[in-house]
Amino acid sequence: MDIQIHKIKTVLKEQLKKRKMTYEDLAQDLEVSVPTIKRWMGDHDISLNDLFRICEILDLNLSDLHTLSANAKSSKDEGTLTEEQQKFLAKNMNYLAFFLKIHDGQTPQEIAEKNKLTKLSLDKYLVKLENLGLIKVTGKLKVKSTYGPHVDFGDGILAKTYYKRWIDGTAGFFSDVITNALMSEKSADPKAREHQTEATYSVANIKLTKESYKKWALEHDAAIRQLEAIGKIEEKAYDSDKLFTAVIINAHTSLPKESKFLRAIDELAGKIENI
Repeated sequence: MDIQIHKIKTVLKEQLKKRKMTYEDLAQDLEVSVPTIKRWMGDHDISLNDLFRICEILDLNLSDLHTLSANAKSSKDEGTLTEEQQKFLAKNMNYLAFFLKIHDGQTPQEIAEKNKLTKLSLDKYLVKLENLGLIKVTGKLKVKSTYGPHVDFGDGILAKTYYKRWIDGTAGFFSDVITNALMSEKSADPKAREHQTEATYSVANIKLTKESYKKWALEHDAAIRQLEAIGKIEEKAYDSDKLFTAVIINAHTSLPKESKFLRAIDELAGKIENI
């Protein structure tokens, strides 16, 4: 079961206990059977509509659910990858990519199908990652990550390799997407405008107090986390043809007024110099 959905169900169980409600009480209020409630609260999927119905009974909205689930403890232990794991994954980023997909809740079969892996290649990934202690096979032959919701890459070679690759990759992705969107918007060709990529990009250079910035940053981060929680639920509730992929890169910082890095923002359109 997806980690985020697991945490949401954990919150629902805690809220039922807090209100001294049993599964029988909830089943009666929702006019469903007790076994149905047990399935929803167990390993079975729960629809978005049924989740909303439960939240209504518990007097919770999605914002409340997000905040509570963000603070909920996972049943899995969190920890930093071992030095051996970090060294191997830093040299073999394809294994890291496979591991992160498993950690995010994808099955080996889904990963193999999407990436057109042969059975031999799939077995090699699974055997190596299991030998490294990164994944485990349960009694039901399900493959799960051995780490909690947040994998700590440490501060060594893996962290440096991964974050450099991640920053360069996302920057390149948005450079292509934003350029495509801006050029399509300005194009005189109606076909180009018809297939325009929906994307926004902005840079703001705002002078304000540290307190105001921190307050905004917390609210901004909470809004993204809430959108992620909604996405996890809707991905299970709707057919794939009803969904699209929203890509959000969240990057912001606060700098001293005279920071040398601000010059790059001031000179985005070009550097004005003597001629």
